[in-house]
Amino acid sequence: MKILFLFCDMLRANKLNLINPEINSHTCFDEWIRNFGGCTYTNCYTPSPDTPRSLACLYTGLYPKNNGCKTRIEWPAFYLKPEINTMFKYLNEENFNTFTTFTKAEIKTGILSKEDLRRVTNYNSIFDLYKSDVIKQSLDNSLFFLNLQDYHHSVTDYYGLPRAVIKGNRKLINTFDLLFSRYHKDFFDYIFIFSDHGCLLIDDEFDKGKPYQLLRDNRSKIFMHIRKKGENNHTKDSSLTSILDIYPTLLNILNKSIDSSIDGISFFKPKRDRFIVIEDSSLFNPGLGLYNNIWRYKDNQVSMYLDLENTLLEHNDKTENLNSSINSSKINTIINRIEDVSASYSEIKAQKDILRSYRKIDNSDRLSIFSDGSPRNPPKFSIIYKITSKFLSLFYILFYKFKNKKAYKFFKKKLAILKS
Repeated sequence: MKILFLFCDMLRANKLNLINPEINSHTCFDEWIRNFGGCTYTNCYTPSPDTPRSLACLYTGLYPKNNGCKTRIEWPAFYLKPEINTMFKYLNEENFNTFTTFTKAEIKTGILSKEDLRRVTNYNSIFDLYKSDVIKQSLDNSLFFLNLQDYHHSVTDYYGLPRAVIKGNRKLINTFDLLFSRYHKDFFDYIFIFSDHGCLLIDDEFDKGKPYQLLRDNRSKIFMHIRKKGENNHTKDSSLTSILDIYPTLLNILNKSIDSSIDGISFFKPKRDRFIVIEDSSLFNPGLGLYNNIWRYKDNQVSMYLDLENTLLEHNDKTENLNSSINSSKINTIINRIEDVSASYSEIKAQKDILRSYRKIDNSDRLSIFSDGSPRNPPKFSIIYKITSKFLSLFYILFYKFKNKKAYKFFKKKLAILKS
């Protein structure tokens, strides 16, 4: 059996007519997929709209809370729980040869755990893979995981301009055409074409006062397409799915049992009452001390968005309603589900409540007295001292900067000479 993964980093699903009917024109990507055959899953999401966490979900079929990669800076090589059976482990146990095309920089950053890196044969680029001709020469049981950065590169090169979408789509199709001119699509028993997350472009509506908007479909919805050998007709499936579902689907293909602890559901199995919890940080760039503070719940009827200050319940028909009492039980159910699934919600909410308590403590202390019974400064004096403190702080900052400069040392030296 031969399986092909075409991982299209950052490919934005809701810019495709296949996924979003509001896109009036068909892109070259839309046309190519329709002609390719197979099934496009039009309602697919990642729990974690960034590469390290989304790939950890792919590798394990588990939410970040359960796989260990909880924030955007936590890559599988360093944070994936070692006791978890990844898809690469199962492939290895089934005597599959697995080939990947991750760059040296991606390997160093931690895109694969050390154990999984030993289970695969990695080529540093798709060109190295072509040169080896390993696809044609491979044994029957093989999986090829091709890492395609074309869309991501286009968004970077055009600084998020809408033109990046056109460029990215075209570059991916060029790569697909090159690949399938070498190997017929029926050479592979299964082909998975998918992205890990979307992206934010400069023409996207975004209110900084509502950071939960970073979890809109532009970033959290992903592209997902599966073709079985011999499928020439194109179909669409609108059921709610996730990148989590690739893992159990692969186990289905390998005829392996799926543990009940797995969060994903096979694409080949029915999905009733499905919901997905998405979480991220409102700080867009990775950094030390990063934590998740925005959440989204998605099911077949509604999406609920939360940050530390705002909540929005949005029905799938785009109507918004939070004030009606009919929603209260639904909201409580959603909050409980978020708390159960999220790696961060309960802890961050508790910390937020503690911060509110700090303000109350400060306000109550303002009315208190010293331990000897004497009163504290009245508010009008406090304002004067506050202004004085800020002025003196600025003065000392400038003073110490000047003191450490060469000019200061020069004048100090000259002064010493004059004194002598």
